[in-house]
Amino acid sequence: MTHSVIIVDDEPPARAKLRRFLALLPEFRVVAEADSVDSAVTQITAHRPDVAYLDIQLGDHSGFEVIEAIRGLVSIHIVFTTAYSEYAVRAFDVQALDYLLKPFDRDRFLRSAERVKSELADPDQGDFEERVRRVLAALQGQQAPLKQILVRDRARAYFIPVDSIDRLSAAGNYVEIHAGGKVHLVREPLATLVAQLDAGEFIQVHRAHVVKLSFIAELQPMFHGDFELLLRNGERLPLSRRYKALLPAAIRERL
Repeated sequence: MTHSVIIVDDEPPARAKLRRFLALLPEFRVVAEADSVDSAVTQITAHRPDVAYLDIQLGDHSGFEVIEAIRGLVSIHIVFTTAYSEYAVRAFDVQALDYLLKPFDRDRFLRSAERVKSELADPDQGDFEERVRRVLAALQGQQAPLKQILVRDRARAYFIPVDSIDRLSAAGNYVEIHAGGKVHLVREPLATLVAQLDAGEFIQVHRAHVVKLSFIAELQPMFHGDFELLLRNGERLPLSRRYKALLPAAIRERL
């Protein structure tokens, strides 16, 4: 299946860069480009593309004005492209699929494209926590990953070295941190905590589970493109098609 795309950016070099990257993916077809709010609304209304790569800063105007103008008229998936990280929280409100922080490279773009393809193939508009995690992960380069996590209980507060963590799981309002056979509770959303970890070390495999890559022993195929993870301690966790797209490219290519 081919997905139609519009590129909205007021800088010609930025549009050319996206065209080059999209040309690497036969599943995407650029049907229109725009350099302003008005031209974007016109082109989106005319072509009704599946995906918009939308710059937030369009001259003296904002990409959010495009979204307001087409609200209720056209259904479209949004990937924001911007040099300004302060717009991230507002991007959550419009359910953006991803947030490409400029300057992004080809690998970052291709990872985003995999997420877009997964969403188009199997939409889940209610998966808000994962959308938040994606946007926070895009901004992770603005600060160094956590090296240790503070855990508080009634008697004391203590630190867990991130290097010792095997996996994390959502548990209501808490996150269970599994480290060395022990479980520690932290009162914090899973998406917020995981966004502060090294994305090269930890991977989300399910809405409620994040695993250190080196703690995965096997990936066992199941039905309909899903997998089951066998961890080094013998535990098993599901890996759905949606989260398979978050695996490093070197692993995905071998599945």
